[in-house]
Amino acid sequence: MAGLDGLRVLLLLAGLVAMANFQANPAVEPKTLTSQVNPTGQVNPTVKPTTPTGQVNPTVLATATGQTNSTDQSTTGPPAPMCKYSGEADKTGFLFTFENVTEGNYSIELTKRSTNESNKVTVALSGTNQTHLLQYLKPSTDYTVHISPSKHLTVTCGRNLELKTNGINQDEIVELPTDSYQDICYETEWNIWNTVFNVSSKKYKFCIKPKYTDLCTNLTTSLNSYPPLNFTKWISLEYLNPDNIKLEVPNKLPAEINWKNQKDLKCEGLGINFTCEGPDKKKYKLDKLEPYTKYTCTGVLYNLHNKTIAIEKRVTKEVNITCDLELKVRDTPSKESVKFKWNASSKHCPNLSQPYDLSYSCNCVRKGQARNSKAIDARPSKARSCEVTGLLPFTEYNCEIQPNFNGTPIGTATNKQSKTSAGVPQDVTIKLTTQVENNAFKVECTDLKKEDWKGPKIFYHATITGSEEKKTNEKCFFQFGDLSYSTGYTVSIVAFNGVNSGKALIVQLQTSYPTAGVLLRVLVLLGFSVLTLVVVLHLIDWWRTRGNKTATEECIGLNSASDAPPAREHLGPGASDEQLHTVDIDMDQPPRGPTVVQRGAQRAVGSAQDQADPGEISDDEATYENLEDPPRCVEDTADAGVHCVTVHQLSK
Repeated sequence: MAGLDGLRVLLLLAGLVAMANFQANPAVEPKTLTSQVNPTGQVNPTVKPTTPTGQVNPTVLATATGQTNSTDQSTTGPPAPMCKYSGEADKTGFLFTFENVTEGNYSIELTKRSTNESNKVTVALSGTNQTHLLQYLKPSTDYTVHISPSKHLTVTCGRNLELKTNGINQDEIVELPTDSYQDICYETEWNIWNTVFNVSSKKYKFCIKPKYTDLCTNLTTSLNSYPPLNFTKWISLEYLNPDNIKLEVPNKLPAEINWKNQKDLKCEGLGINFTCEGPDKKKYKLDKLEPYTKYTCTGVLYNLHNKTIAIEKRVTKEVNITCDLELKVRDTPSKESVKFKWNASSKHCPNLSQPYDLSYSCNCVRKGQARNSKAIDARPSKARSCEVTGLLPFTEYNCEIQPNFNGTPIGTATNKQSKTSAGVPQDVTIKLTTQVENNAFKVECTDLKKEDWKGPKIFYHATITGSEEKKTNEKCFFQFGDLSYSTGYTVSIVAFNGVNSGKALIVQLQTSYPTAGVLLRVLVLLGFSVLTLVVVLHLIDWWRTRGNKTATEECIGLNSASDAPPAREHLGPGASDEQLHTVDIDMDQPPRGPTVVQRGAQRAVGSAQDQADPGEISDDEATYENLEDPPRCVEDTADAGVHCVTVHQLSK
């Protein structure tokens, strides 16, 4: 009996334990809530716990209750506490409500469902009823929320929540005031960037920079949000960045600064008024600027209609006008100088005749030499001409004309090659005089250097007294021979460059008396000459005696000192050798010697009739014996001192 009672007690205890386990683990049913509409008429998304199929309605508000699960029926001890919470869209995020929460730190993890990006934030909870507002999330975005306690808490939380944030409204974006007028900035508590949410709880700011072409227009900016938002703002001139104004630097006179991109601006009736400051710190208008001078020009925007300043924003531009100065140079060289004249012109600066402080400087340097150390300068002058002096004759020079403004070189110098005209060669100096024979000399002088000639040619001319011959040589070396013995001579040597002759070098020479050997040579030569003459005369006589015997012409030669021209006349037929003849002489004086008559191969000697009394006839009879060889008289040739006259037959 006792054993049976003990068995009953044991069965009762087992039943009580099983009942206690059943009550500790009841089945949790999902609780579904309907959508709620806020006072503005927008639907507040509510949450529904995840269904077994994994589908979630983001517009349903879900409340999850945590519970402890245990399948070990033999586990003993009290169950772990549960955290119960719910969430809903509120402002720019979610409002979480906790019930009977155990005090401690909890981690809230949000995952953006479209990109699966996640982020965590840790919050401290305490008390029986506590709420936590998580803000600065992205508008109209689906999130998965997971809340878990810290490790040291023995708390179990419920299932995940699936929530969706509210949409953004126009009034939730605020334009920020500005002083710089460089950007248009807006601020909102919504996360409009790419992060999941801002854990530092800062507001979001975004800015728009108006472009140059947006000025004086209504600028509309679209925000990629849900729902899409557009912002429209009038862009006034305050947003003008002066750096965006493009100005064209002037390159001509009178100066003008053009606003290149003015047409891109929608603002009408605007202009820029410039005032320039020069190196002297004085103010100048654009039409008063000078070339080759640096100016700082400042422009202010003004209304063209009423000439008032449109906005206190200024633009600056550095101006330095360099004229395209062109010189056309003409040169006139002389022996030791070159004159230059030129015409100056410029397309960009046509009024160069104005009283600008413009001058010119000229300089020349020998070809092949460095200009910086060898240049020969002329004084700067405002006239468009200059003369460079002190040059070498017949020398090539590289010359340049440099414009100057206020004494400072400007632009590029104009180069001109010029060559001076020929000058006078340097004087010749004697080097050596040598008497090679009693009547012969050799004269040598020092050759001039190339630069001493000062002309295109190189010649030495030498002359000696008593001779008209001029000797020419490229070297100063001359020989004079066959001079008279014991005679003084003067030799003149000059250098000639093809244009001019230098100063003559005078050299005095004196020949010597001939020696015995020289005299012997002279006598031998003289004897040989006489012998040659005798032979020649005999040959002439032989030729005369063997000459033409059929001659029908008779001529008479007269040994006379007169130079009267001859006259000839043929003898008539019947003339005889024995006849006497009359001689007509065209001379002022009668002949001084016997008359030689030749007719054919015969010779006769007679006397001439006196010209003063032609009627008298000479008593001399012609003979043909013992005649000397008379001079020959022919038709075309007469010997010296013999004259041919006309012979006439005497009438009986």
